[in-house]
Amino acid sequence: MKYILLSLCLAQALLAPISGEDIPVRARGAIPFWIDRAGFDTPDSLNYGELYLQCPCQHLTFSELNDHQRAAYRVEATFFSKRDSMPFKWEKQIVTDAGTDLRDQMITEALSFRIAPGTYRVHIRLKDLQANAEGTCELAFTMPEFDNAAPTISDIQFAHRIDAANTQTTRNLVKNGFKIVPNARRSIATTLNIYFELYGLATGEGRAATFDLAYALLDTAGQRIKNFPSARYRKPGATAIKTESLDLQGVTPGQYVLEITARDNGTGKMTTRQRAFSVQKPALATDPASLKRYYTQIRYIATKTERETYASLSAAEKVEFILTFWKKRDPTPLTPENEFATEHFRRIRYADEHFSARPGQKGSDTDQGRIHIKYGLPTDIERNPFSATGKAFEIWTYEHLNYYEFVFLDRLGDGVYEMIHATMPGERYNPNWRDQQAIGDQTDPTSLPAEAFSPP
Repeated sequence: MKYILLSLCLAQALLAPISGEDIPVRARGAIPFWIDRAGFDTPDSLNYGELYLQCPCQHLTFSELNDHQRAAYRVEATFFSKRDSMPFKWEKQIVTDAGTDLRDQMITEALSFRIAPGTYRVHIRLKDLQANAEGTCELAFTMPEFDNAAPTISDIQFAHRIDAANTQTTRNLVKNGFKIVPNARRSIATTLNIYFELYGLATGEGRAATFDLAYALLDTAGQRIKNFPSARYRKPGATAIKTESLDLQGVTPGQYVLEITARDNGTGKMTTRQRAFSVQKPALATDPASLKRYYTQIRYIATKTERETYASLSAAEKVEFILTFWKKRDPTPLTPENEFATEHFRRIRYADEHFSARPGQKGSDTDQGRIHIKYGLPTDIERNPFSATGKAFEIWTYEHLNYYEFVFLDRLGDGVYEMIHATMPGERYNPNWRDQQAIGDQTDPTSLPAEAFSPP
């Protein structure tokens, strides 16, 4: 079990109101966390607000505690406004049982508070309690004053995931029966997950007992660039809780505004709410299967030093390594396309589609697949089928590579060709390869003595 301690102190004071953009804020200092916020209505004078925090664990200091790793930090948030309100504090401890190194994980928090409607300046500090390191930021926060005499929409919360909550769900991520993992950066790849609340719905029967919702994507100039299909819902009461997942496939990376429009079909009244977000290229995943796949894709063209370096890195560092690996091999770095990477992945697809492999393998795992991925299609292929005197074999010749040759033998007669000889320096060198081509010889080419693996 690994431990993370979170102490949160929230205080309010008297200061002049400020204005500011409603966008996520990145902290300054040694710990670069992100903060976002949202406000929701309540039946009383103090509305419900949330601060969304996202911080990479790699920026915290870890220590060993009973063979486990421990990181401790404190978050302090101070709200400043014209309003006189009582200061309050909130402290919390999080205990996380993780099977992977927490340094490759992301801290994601929803920190709730109650506050009166108004505009505030919020100063936030995250301090590492095991090191002299911290990050700080300031943001503007406006808690709306919701008028329930007509339809109104809460702030829009952006989320990485939204699922039905259960008894094991972390309590601070639960709201109205949903587990909502906040997206504090509002950075979207392909699916826009949102949560919001609709207030002030009038009661009625028939069509009057329904309301309509429509979503639109605007650019930063306010121009409508995409409309999503509208939908009609039955009113659950005066308030409706809504979640939505909108497909952004094909949307060019950049800055956008989501617009939600609600219409009460009982009164005909409408309301809208907008919030900015960004569309980014999909990030590389850091799960073990993905990290293994990244290595598999570069294993034939990476140097020995690069392969050893990759094996020694953390998950987050491996992702950065892969991005740098392809970037430094881009022949035209000033253009959007990396021609080297495009050709490399084309060769992998070709190998998987054209070379026979044994169970549990792909064509790119075979000797022929490896040579094709490294050097491309040969200039000439000499194919020799199975005969009464010998096994099937192929000789690949690369004229543009000093006429180097590669000999592949169908050793087991299963259609899978293994390399038994090559004149390329560093490859398997076996000038007596025709002895293995004879019927009855079952010699595994990899069992040859070490001196047979490189030409003189």
